[in-house]
This record gives sequence, C-alpha cells and structure tokens, in this order.
Amino acid sequence: MKQSKSLLLIFILLAFSALSSCGGDDVPDLTPEEQRLVDLAGTESGVTWATTSVTFDGAPSDFFGDLTITFRGTATSKTYTSTNGVPLFNASGTWAFSGTDIGKLVFDGDGGNIYSINVNSSATPATLTMTVNYTASGGVAAGVNGANGTYVFNMAQQ
Repeated sequence: MKQSKSLLLIFILLAFSALSSCGGDDVPDLTPEEQRLVDLAGTESGVTWATTSVTFDGAPSDFFGDLTITFRGTATSKTYTSTNGVPLFNASGTWAFSGTDIGKLVFDGDGGNIYSINVNSSATPATLTMTVNYTASGGVAAGVNGANGTYVFNMAQQ
C-alpha cells in the first residue's frame, strides 16, 4: 500500500511537471530577416535614428549632422520618413533589404545606391551605422554637385 501511494505520488508529480512545462514559451524564434526588421524598425510605430556623426570621403563632416530617419516595417511594407536628408533621402518613401542581403538597404528614388548597415541593438541606446558610396542620380545636371562620395552615418536610436 505504501509503495502504491509512493508510485501514485511520483506519477502525479511527473504529470504536473509535464503539464507545467507545456505552454509557456511557444513563440517561434524570429528569422534573421525578421530580427533585423525588429532591430531597425521596431514595432509598427517605427524607430527613429538620429545622426551622432558623419564622415564624407573619410573626413568628419557637418553635412547631414542633423539628419533623422524613422524606419517602419512589416514583412510586406517598409516605409521611412526623414528630416534634413536631401539629396540622399527623400522626406518619405519606401525602403527594402537589397535582395536577400539583410545587411544592405535600398531606398526608393535613390538611383540604385546601396546602403550597408550595421545595427547594434545591445548598445544603450541602440546604434546604427549606414555606409554608402553615393552617386547622385543625374549628378551636376540634377543640381546636386558635390554630393557624390562615401558617406558613413553613425546614428543612435531616439
């Protein structure tokens, strides 16, 4: 009798243990693209990044020193708004990962420039570095003389 009570108690404890381990953490892991999207754009309200420093062709620059860009995105829709980013960034538009490369972005209306990105979501605040070897669409004829060159934007999440 004592042995049956012990076995019953062990069975109850095992059943309780099995049931309590079911159901807590059933959220699937994010794919690398989904994680990059969350790091860059957060939730539907988006994430705003503000410039902390800029280099142009390897030298510190004041150009775009007050640039801010807000990324919003889902798997099917990616938009941005920016301030003080012309001619590199329109005031608003769409963006995408460059094909399957989640380390590169393209912006609509940007003439094919590809921006390499590095997001450090572990930093406080999170940081974003965007690098582009920018070529203005239309060049001097489009009124953007002097914009061509390599830009590195160091940004912090606001």
